[in-house]
Amino acid sequence: MLWSALGDFDFGDIKAIWEPSRFAWAFSLVRAYARTGDDNHVEVFWRLFEDWCEKNPPNDGVNWKCGQEATFRLMAAAFAVAQFARSPATTPKRLEQWSRFVVATGRRISTNLDYALSQSNNHGISESVGLLTAGLLPAEFDEALAWRERGLRSLRAQLNDLVYSDGGFSQHSLVYHRVLLHDLLWAIAMLRAANAETPDWLLEKTRQALAFLTALVDPETGAAPLWGANDGSNILPLDDCAYEDFRGVVQAGYAVLDGVRVLPEGPWDEAAFWLTGKDPKTLPLRPLERLDRWHANDSGCFQWQSGDARLFMSCPTRFRHRVGHADMLHVDLWWRGQPIAHDAGSFSYNTTGVLDSAFVKAAVHNVPMLAGVEPLKQASRFLYVPWPRGTAIWSNAEQFFSATHDAYGSAARIARRITAAEKGVFVVTDALELAEPGVVRIHWLLANLPWKLDQDAGTLTARVGEEQITLHWKSSTKVRSANLASAEADSPRGWWSRHYLALEPAMSLELLIDVSGQVEVSIRFTASRA
Repeated sequence: MLWSALGDFDFGDIKAIWEPSRFAWAFSLVRAYARTGDDNHVEVFWRLFEDWCEKNPPNDGVNWKCGQEATFRLMAAAFAVAQFARSPATTPKRLEQWSRFVVATGRRISTNLDYALSQSNNHGISESVGLLTAGLLPAEFDEALAWRERGLRSLRAQLNDLVYSDGGFSQHSLVYHRVLLHDLLWAIAMLRAANAETPDWLLEKTRQALAFLTALVDPETGAAPLWGANDGSNILPLDDCAYEDFRGVVQAGYAVLDGVRVLPEGPWDEAAFWLTGKDPKTLPLRPLERLDRWHANDSGCFQWQSGDARLFMSCPTRFRHRVGHADMLHVDLWWRGQPIAHDAGSFSYNTTGVLDSAFVKAAVHNVPMLAGVEPLKQASRFLYVPWPRGTAIWSNAEQFFSATHDAYGSAARIARRITAAEKGVFVVTDALELAEPGVVRIHWLLANLPWKLDQDAGTLTARVGEEQITLHWKSSTKVRSANLASAEADSPRGWWSRHYLALEPAMSLELLIDVSGQVEVSIRFTASRA
């Protein structure tokens, strides 16, 4: 059936179908071939490629439904064909089929590119890169030059609109930020391989986006906050690092842009090799300068490193592009590179029951809110309204960060203030003023540790190695209840999704407070020898 006749949600979570057709296996086969020289790896690629083409004729079926998916598939296959060019398994007949595949993919992307651009997200970026890729590949077809020019033209317009002055991206998501960088680094590598000019605007926007991501990546673990939507995308899987390790794209980014490495030698080096053709060990080491405090105001992100503790906060002051998660004022807390309080992730974009759209709501985030009242209305699967506004201010004099949002309108004013009292200690204070008496809910989603709750003392403690993590809360108004929940069977509470379509237990702390007028609730996070 023609792809355009298929419904968007006719297949449950369509990503489970699309993911194998991104051809991630092509990268694995290339890497294995480079290590062994075994032509069996090349033969496997061509057999899988031929089988896919036979079962997915152009524009027929669900795997042609999305131009971005077609782009990712084209990138993976192009990478493999280039590396396998000299193998006897790469026959003229197979290369003819490859050329037909390139033409079909380019035409699919070109036909619907305007729709992708209208989404103001990763789709327009990816499909512009896909069209550029099709136009740069060494195959003979009439549209190549037009595709190349249109791809660059639309990519420039998208980057001007979607990549902010601080390097943030319209998606408000670190996983999608990696997709953006993979797209851009691929485009630069393709242009250089074709001996084509690499525009300064492409290099500059890539550099801005790379600096933004780098600021949020722990160089010791490669971990970063699970901020925003997380669909599991890793479109250039060119190293042996875990999916949640972002060091590969950081190392590759600086190698491509500046010819340097910013991290010491490690398994995250391999992507840099494939995108530059140079052994990263031969590149000069330029260690990154780490900032104790970092605020990306346009993108609405704040990070504070205090000793072995690190805090991340989502603090948008205005939205230029769609709001996908109700995570205003959400806070992550890390200790020695391990998340103590974290985001719930995404789980699935199309599921049913209690998990349907559950992980985009304020109730699962580490935020203050009116109990039982979501601050935003979910207008569609990927859109919240209205778009809130807020403030975000760092005070040098008093050494604290303060942020607000107006999502509740006149019903409530909400602020969250962060203070590092001393090295390794953070105090998070929520201040709310209600127009009418109500119940305030303070929620923290915590790591799955053996937490011990002492409601009378207002403490929650857990042991991490030889250290004890303590959360100690104080409220200007009596706390009605403090309760814990983990992995509830009939609720999204006490779960998180580090990987797409996978659930793991977490610990959910909920404080409920009866409020008439104003309330301040402070939680002090500390770590000490157990």
